[in-house]
Amino acid sequence: MNIEFFDSEMCCSTGVCGPSPDPELIRVNEMIEQLKAQGHTTVRYMMSRNPMAFSSNKQVYQELIGKGAGALPIVVADGEIVAKGYYPSLDDLIAEKR
Repeated sequence: MNIEFFDSEMCCSTGVCGPSPDPELIRVNEMIEQLKAQGHTTVRYMMSRNPMAFSSNKQVYQELIGKGAGALPIVVADGEIVAKGYYPSLDDLIAEKR
């Protein structure tokens, strides 16, 4: 499975930095590592660092036009949006693509 994470702005590439990192971002970072270990391709984009990824994905671009940055995060699996405005659990993400 090819999974893309379109994230809102964060202080670093994972969001797991600073004196008190967000527990949700820690969970997501761990999930991404598990997905990679299972052989899935994962990519994480942030608008300021990867603007072309946001504009070249038609579905993501349309969500941003309609809802602005409030649509983020957006998770795309094998070319289909599987989550908007939240990060799914690992089980939900895997089940979505079965």
